[in-house]
Amino acid sequence: METIYTSKEAAFDLIMERRNNKELRERVMCYLGVKAPAACFTDETTVPAFLARYVPRATDEDRLFADEARDAGFTPYWASYMGDKYTERNAEKVQTIRPPIRWTKGQRTRQWVVPIDERSGGVGELRTLFGYNSTEYQQAIRQLVFGNDGNEDTVNNTFDMGEWYRYQARRFGWESGNLAPFYYPATMALASVFGALYEDFDGGPNAGSGDLAAFMDRVVYPAINKVTQDLGVNPIIVQLPYREGMAETGLEFLTNDEAECMRQYGSRALVAARME
Repeated sequence: METIYTSKEAAFDLIMERRNNKELRERVMCYLGVKAPAACFTDETTVPAFLARYVPRATDEDRLFADEARDAGFTPYWASYMGDKYTERNAEKVQTIRPPIRWTKGQRTRQWVVPIDERSGGVGELRTLFGYNSTEYQQAIRQLVFGNDGNEDTVNNTFDMGEWYRYQARRFGWESGNLAPFYYPATMALASVFGALYEDFDGGPNAGSGDLAAFMDRVVYPAINKVTQDLGVNPIIVQLPYREGMAETGLEFLTNDEAECMRQYGSRALVAARME
C-alpha cells in the first residue's frame, strides 16, 4: 500500500495551500457538519498540528511532537479523549495512571496514582490519591516538563475530542457499539485541510500485534480511503517516529527534595511549591 504519511518538510506548505483554498475549506467544513473540535482549527492566525491521545501528557513522545511540530512551522496541540473507558488492556491508559517516570541518578518508577477502587470510568476522569483527577495530575507534570524545556506556552494547548467524536460518529452512521470506525473519517477530514495529524501507525509497543493490525485494516485505512475519495484530498499525517522509552516522562531535572514532594503529595503540590 502507498504510504499514508506526508513528509514533515512538505506538511506545512500543503496545509497552508489547502487552508487558503476557500472552496476546499468550505467543502470540508460541510463534510464535518460545520463543526470543528476546537477554535484553533478555524483561527486564521494559527496553523495547528495535533497529537491525539487519551490524556495530554509530557512523555518523551509529547516533547518530540512539540519540537517537531514547531520546527515544521505548526503550533502543537494535544487532542484528548478523557471520557474513554479505562481498561488495563490498553497500555496507554495504564501509563496515564501508572506513569513510567525517570528521576535523577537513573532512578525509574511506575507507581499507581489512582487507587484500585477508583479505576472505573473515563481514563482522564479517575480520582487520584491526591484528590484531583488523572488529567489534572498529568497537566501539572506538563507544566513542570514543558516549563523546563522552554515550551511553557504549549502547556495549555489542549482540547477534548469526546463530544466531537460522538457528534461525528452519529453523522457517519453510528448507532451502537464501537465509535472509532465512524468518527475516524471526520478526524482524517480535519487533517486534510485544517491541521496536520502527527502519528505513528507503524511503530510503538503494539506494532505488528493482531489488535493494531486489525485496527488499521478496519478503521484507519478505510477512513483514509473514504476521505480521499469523498473530498479529493488525502489527510496530512506526519509520521512521529517511535523510539524505545518514548512513553516515559523525564523528571531528571528535579532535585531530590522536589522528587520526594511529588511522590508523596502529587504533581500539583510540587508546582505550587515551586511557585512560592
